[in-house]
Amino acid sequence: MNAKRIISSLARLISASVSFEVDAAIFGVDALRKEGWAMPVKCPQCGTENLDGALFCDECGASLAQPSVAEPSAAPAEASTAAPAEAPAPTPAASTAVGVVKCPSCHHENPADARFCENCGAALPTAPPTPEVAPQPEAAPPAPPAAVPIAALALEGGLELPLDFSSKGEVLIGRADPVSRVFPDVDLTPHGGYDAGVSRRHCRLTFQGGQFFVEDLGSTNGTKVNGQVIPPNQPRPIKDGDILELGLLRLTFKVRQGA
Repeated sequence: MNAKRIISSLARLISASVSFEVDAAIFGVDALRKEGWAMPVKCPQCGTENLDGALFCDECGASLAQPSVAEPSAAPAEASTAAPAEAPAPTPAASTAVGVVKCPSCHHENPADARFCENCGAALPTAPPTPEVAPQPEAAPPAPPAAVPIAALALEGGLELPLDFSSKGEVLIGRADPVSRVFPDVDLTPHGGYDAGVSRRHCRLTFQGGQFFVEDLGSTNGTKVNGQVIPPNQPRPIKDGDILELGLLRLTFKVRQGA
């Protein structure tokens, strides 16, 4: 009786195994599991197929429990502190050669007015614009020199000898002497200068800062202003109407325009 049960169980097992293998080939193992099929468990030692749920192999007694596969550990966490990024390489400055711009990529030297590298086509650095210089205000034209008043020396007879200060600002008064090569601006020889004791270079009249001056040049008989002898080589201010005495020659200083 027991032998019949064993044979019957083996027949059912073989039938179920064959049916499972056919359905697994057609539908797939996962689909059969979802439909509730009992799947045989193959012994890892002898290869005998055992009923689903069996803990030990019917043939060799080996354990049929599936070892748990440990999940791979998570990848180590990235370092909290990221490695510092490398600083970008400084862009090469333009070549200091006059009229040349160096390419920052391939270092090819290009003409100064080039915008792109002739070798690699990279954009070239442009020179900073030259700051505009504000135009300087034009200097005011110099003020015209003050007009020199017209002056003269009047003799006692009423004759006036004009004095020209426009060319050099001074007038030499004395007596002409071709031998000594002395030629004063106002020659008093024709007006009794020799007999009156006028020296060849007797005195000098100047106009400075709107003021007239008389200066004795070391004459023999001296120079007086309104009766007062003036020291040699010391300019003395004079004005319209002053009396000048050169030796014995008496002259009146006159100004045609107000000084």
